[in-house]
Amino acid sequence: MWPLPNTQYDVRAASAAESLEHGQEKVFSDPKERFEIEVAEVTSKEPAYGWSHLPITKPGAIKLLSALRAFPELYQYISAFSNRTFPRDEGFAGFDSHTTIGGDEIWTSFENIESCYLLKYIDRRDGIKQGANPWAIRNALIYQKVNRIDIRTSHLLARLPTAVSRLLGTSLRESGGGDSVFVQDWSHLHTTCFSNIKDNLRQFINYLDHEITDLLHRVIMAGVEPEKLNEFDKLQSTARDFKDLQYLSDQIRRVISILELNILTLETFQKKVQHLITLSPRASPQAVVLESFLENLARCHTEHQFGLLNASSVLKRANATSDQLRDTVSMRNGEFNKTSTEMTSRNTSAMCHLANKSEREAHILKTLTVLALVFVPAGFVADFLQMGFVSLKQESPMQWSATPDLKIYAILSIPLISLTMLIYAMVEMVQRLKERKLEANGHGVV
Repeated sequence: MWPLPNTQYDVRAASAAESLEHGQEKVFSDPKERFEIEVAEVTSKEPAYGWSHLPITKPGAIKLLSALRAFPELYQYISAFSNRTFPRDEGFAGFDSHTTIGGDEIWTSFENIESCYLLKYIDRRDGIKQGANPWAIRNALIYQKVNRIDIRTSHLLARLPTAVSRLLGTSLRESGGGDSVFVQDWSHLHTTCFSNIKDNLRQFINYLDHEITDLLHRVIMAGVEPEKLNEFDKLQSTARDFKDLQYLSDQIRRVISILELNILTLETFQKKVQHLITLSPRASPQAVVLESFLENLARCHTEHQFGLLNASSVLKRANATSDQLRDTVSMRNGEFNKTSTEMTSRNTSAMCHLANKSEREAHILKTLTVLALVFVPAGFVADFLQMGFVSLKQESPMQWSATPDLKIYAILSIPLISLTMLIYAMVEMVQRLKERKLEANGHGVV
């Protein structure tokens, strides 16, 4: 009674599915295509139930929904499962329901009740690389139509959570269909859907928490002193840690978002059930079922709230770790700047020391220049005496006599030497005036 492995679908799944076979257009898509829906139909007649996993085209899906006489609100939810390259639509959620009751407007004489909503859940990914995130956020479409007149309960389940699909299939196989709790109690499907996503959700949150803890340990091991850096302090390592924290924070925010959407869906569902309870006579079987269903929804609502608090605490840890990493990097950069400033100061001191040395050498050079100006003429005199340009008069030893060549030399060289000394004195005075002006303006040279 379960779909056989050698067939694409179970022809006993629903009369609507059987009617699709006789259409002229292509209604069943290639199994490799994205768009697939699961169809389950239970009834008190034989056979008790049918189940199909239909690889169906979009026109075929619309035809199937028309055959099931589904309410129009369902079509907007189907749009979240069209042929898309990005199959998740996490921001789209909602809950719609429609109840048709008898003329006395009490629950005991209802004709049918339809409900449709999107369930957000966490599931494992297949074929992932080692070290990659094994979890993914998914969207499930839950549609149910309970028809009391035809004694039929029909479901459209798109991308059902793996755990729910297994529970549903096991229950139908082991019970033979008619005795399944999913057949006896129409509300059991919704309770199962909302209550069986917490395990994967908890594991995903624990996975994110573990990854953040590892990053926190890396941040704690990081150093700030430039001379004591380790492998965690490299630029590539720090940049990778920032990227990992941003990715983990984004994953946690997405988890918080789907939890908030599920909580809103549960609250809307609870209001609908409370309204049905007001229409049901007290102590009637339907009232008991609805009150039990309302308690189960409240329990699922509480579980989601606890999961939301858990995810929020993990997000706070991620933000705190990110702030700590940012502070560590800032302190490390401050130490680098301090070291660079100290090196610059030492270089400046060395330059000042060299400037002082050059100044002393300049003073020595000036002194030697003055001495040269004193001793060079004396040397010239000695040379002139030795070479005979200057001699003592025979008749008057206290008087000198110079040759005409020396007189010409003296006439030419003395003005040139005087002019050179004058130019040197002027340059020195101008230089000192400039230095005094710079010192007066506060721009003195150290």
